[in-house]
Amino acid sequence: MVYGIGIDIGGTKIASGIVSDTGKVMYQKTVPTPKMGREEILAVLKTIILELVEWSELQGLSLAGIGIGTAGQVHFYEGKVISGTPNIRDWNGVNLRGDIGTYTNLPVYVDNDVNVLALAESVFGAAKGYEEVICLALGTGIGGGILTNGQLLRGDWGGGAELGHMSIDLNGDLCNCGLNGCLETYASGTWIAKRMQKARQEQGLSADVTSRDVFALYRQDDPLARRVIQTMIHGLSYGIVNLIHLFNPQAIVLGGGVMSEGQWIVDSVQKKISTMGMNSLVEEVEIKLSELHSNSGLIGAAMQTWLYK
Repeated sequence: MVYGIGIDIGGTKIASGIVSDTGKVMYQKTVPTPKMGREEILAVLKTIILELVEWSELQGLSLAGIGIGTAGQVHFYEGKVISGTPNIRDWNGVNLRGDIGTYTNLPVYVDNDVNVLALAESVFGAAKGYEEVICLALGTGIGGGILTNGQLLRGDWGGGAELGHMSIDLNGDLCNCGLNGCLETYASGTWIAKRMQKARQEQGLSADVTSRDVFALYRQDDPLARRVIQTMIHGLSYGIVNLIHLFNPQAIVLGGGVMSEGQWIVDSVQKKISTMGMNSLVEEVEIKLSELHSNSGLIGAAMQTWLYK
């Protein structure tokens, strides 16, 4: 059996662990993402990795390597973050493979966090058995991963599949990428909260709400929350139909923190898209909920250690 270290670096937390090639998480550790920037994050990564290596040695497990999935655009072949994310301070240009390679003898693999999520779901999760799959991770932002013929579609150096920054409304809100009306401005947790805050401010109500608060209010039949969530479902459905037209997938898997709300979002989107787009392309596509949930990025990151050795 093969074992690898998997590390999933997100804007709010870093999930890490030891994963077997059967997809089993043998040991797991999650810490908040440091707010001070790259030096603090790299120091935390070093501590985590050395702890995981020590645990593996105590268990008699031989490690194939270290696999990392990180938010941001990653040069897959160099193991470097080309363009970071606003949710992680000073993350542009960080050479993860080079930095981490200095204190272990293990090979280091680095990819975008949703690319590795797609890998995990394709082998162990909701996309198992499919060759043509699109994964969307709805969290602080929105990331994408595309599998065609069972292989990740990366583009020239690895920056492809920035699906959250596909514009679905030329006159929409300004996204932090510089475009207007990106999918991210409709269906990410950040923008769900922003829309609700704006709506409450307009009515003279407290605007101190998170996306979780919005969903809680939605379940209580709050009219403002219902309007915000309906806008989210509408925007997400438009984005998904665009992706179906472009890539003709068999399935679309939805994961990330927003999808912890559950199957009802999937069902709402599936129903919505059935009335949109080219029927010949849309009617056969399954919208599916991630089966690996919060472990998908961790497992997918570790998978790199035996897929690419």
